Amino acid sequence: MITALRNLFGSTIGKFIALAFIVLIGVLFALGDVTGNASFGGLGGANAAKVGNREIGLGELRERVNQAYNQARQQQPGLTKAAFVEGGGLDQVLNQLVDGMAFEQFTTDLGFGVSKRQIDGRIADIPAFAGVSGKFDQKVFEAFLRQNGMSEAQLRRELKQQILLEQIGVPIGSMPRVSLGLARPYAALLLEQRQGQALFVPASAFAPAGDPGDAALKTFLDQNRSKFTIPERRTLQYALFDRSAVPVPAVSDAEIAKVYKANAAHYAASETRRFAQVIAPDQATANAIATKVRGGTSLAAAAQASGLSASTTGDLAQTAYAATTSDAIAKTAFAAKQGDVLGPVQSGLGWVVARVEAVTAKPARTLAEATPEIRAELAKNKANEAIVDYYNAIQDAVNGGASIEEIAADRKLKVEETPALLPSGRAPDMPGFALAPEFAPMVSGAFQAAGEGEAQLATLVENEKFAVYSVKSITAAAPPPFARIRADLLTEWRFAQGQKVARDKARAIAKAVEGGKKLPEAASAAGAAMAGVQTIGGRRADLGQGGKPVPPELALLFSMAKGSVKTLEVPGNRGWMVVALGEVDRPDPKAIEQARVAAIAQPLSPAFGNELVEQFAAEAKRRVGVKINKDLVEQLRKELTGTAPVGE
Repeated sequence: MITALRNLFGSTIGKFIALAFIVLIGVLFALGDVTGNASFGGLGGANAAKVGNREIGLGELRERVNQAYNQARQQQPGLTKAAFVEGGGLDQVLNQLVDGMAFEQFTTDLGFGVSKRQIDGRIADIPAFAGVSGKFDQKVFEAFLRQNGMSEAQLRRELKQQILLEQIGVPIGSMPRVSLGLARPYAALLLEQRQGQALFVPASAFAPAGDPGDAALKTFLDQNRSKFTIPERRTLQYALFDRSAVPVPAVSDAEIAKVYKANAAHYAASETRRFAQVIAPDQATANAIATKVRGGTSLAAAAQASGLSASTTGDLAQTAYAATTSDAIAKTAFAAKQGDVLGPVQSGLGWVVARVEAVTAKPARTLAEATPEIRAELAKNKANEAIVDYYNAIQDAVNGGASIEEIAADRKLKVEETPALLPSGRAPDMPGFALAPEFAPMVSGAFQAAGEGEAQLATLVENEKFAVYSVKSITAAAPPPFARIRADLLTEWRFAQGQKVARDKARAIAKAVEGGKKLPEAASAAGAAMAGVQTIGGRRADLGQGGKPVPPELALLFSMAKGSVKTLEVPGNRGWMVVALGEVDRPDPKAIEQARVAAIAQPLSPAFGNELVEQFAAEAKRRVGVKINKDLVEQLRKELTGTAPVGE
């Protein structure tokens, strides 16, 4: 869960920059209409918040959370909506909506603005709106908006916020440097070393061996539904088409003749030459070089003797050589024979001495000789045009509301069906089933679709292979039948019971340590089931180095007061830990060498930039005014986690 949220809401210049999650939504996933006028069912007409002169409808907030959840589960397929909301998803989405609206109003009041032309350019650059040619396609753009229930005005509003953020938030957050005096306390903090002890109290040691019966296990299931729930699955219908399915018109002799005539210069006789040359600063030097070369010395050696270096051109036509020298020099050079030495001749850059290294004559090609090349190129172009036209015709049918069955029947395509899939492409009910990796865009698009039945297009292999598909049915997230998971429930119930005992044991040990006992002594008194006491610690700056996760017990150790003891739950009903902090060694900031402080000051700048951006965001909200309807937000939270019915 934490991984998914970090991926969604992580930021390089502070929490507020996570606004990009909302304003770049056109690339990532669809948003609903922010005007608050749309009805999403339930409490769609109520307002969850008011930001300045704008309101956030509860229906809009619900839709935004659903869309954020759909994006998160593409990265973490096993994620349930309840886990997403409980992990902070609802609060993050609401905060970002508030931040975006407040930021836009505040900056507009300050006189900042974004032109329509800027937004047009940003829309044209969004990959999601590109057609089969790779360029912006108005039909694809309109289909995207329609399929996702999104208005063009909404998208433009979101992009406006993004551009405003780039204009103001990024410069504020790009703090160039932090003074050494300010960095010294942080340097001392990073160089701080701590040492303590940790004791693991395993839940398995206290797990009961008995079976509590079906009633108790069903109650346990009701209390832990999210843990056993299989995420929403979707069954897809699809039909594939590629270049082989598209008829390509034959290339005619008349078309070949037209190309030949239009490119007559290309097929005419031509000559290219390659030259070794040196440019001298004065005529005397150039004369000396030319004399040596004509006497048998290589141009490179003669140039080197004068402190210069020779270069060799590629194969150049006369016009190309003239562009680098002059028309007169090029005319002389192309009149000479291979091996002739030219010059010295004065050019705009100095005095040129050159030697004709190679002459390549290309004879003229007749229409008959050029025909195979022209035919192949025209055939390739026609094939590209045919697949684009074929794709656009299917896109038009999709936009017109045609079903996948109708589209497939018209074009004699075979309709196939998948089992109920997770966003990862796996089928829980068919463990052996596997879609080819190329189908990932289709599966991803299917889970972004609003519902069942509507046909869509996906590019599977760029410019080569495509799929028209639709969601045939949606299987709501739910636990499997009780009988199928009873054994797993029993195992989890036993660990959960053992976890409660482990918690009480850990708290009793911590209390004993607070009372004056050493941790090993308190652990021994608690019973033989305890694992051995481990020594833990290190330097704060070394935590998380190399991208490695910081062990929870170490993270806790570096947040504790000296001499204190705390308990820490190990996730998954694995047990509890008791952590006791002993020694804390923090150096005197004034005693840290300047070079080390300077090295620490550099990465501190982004952190201070983050703080400035967050302060700016807080000031924006204070200036425009923000009111949150906490009761409605909590009601939505219960609805989304399944602990309350959808509001009427």
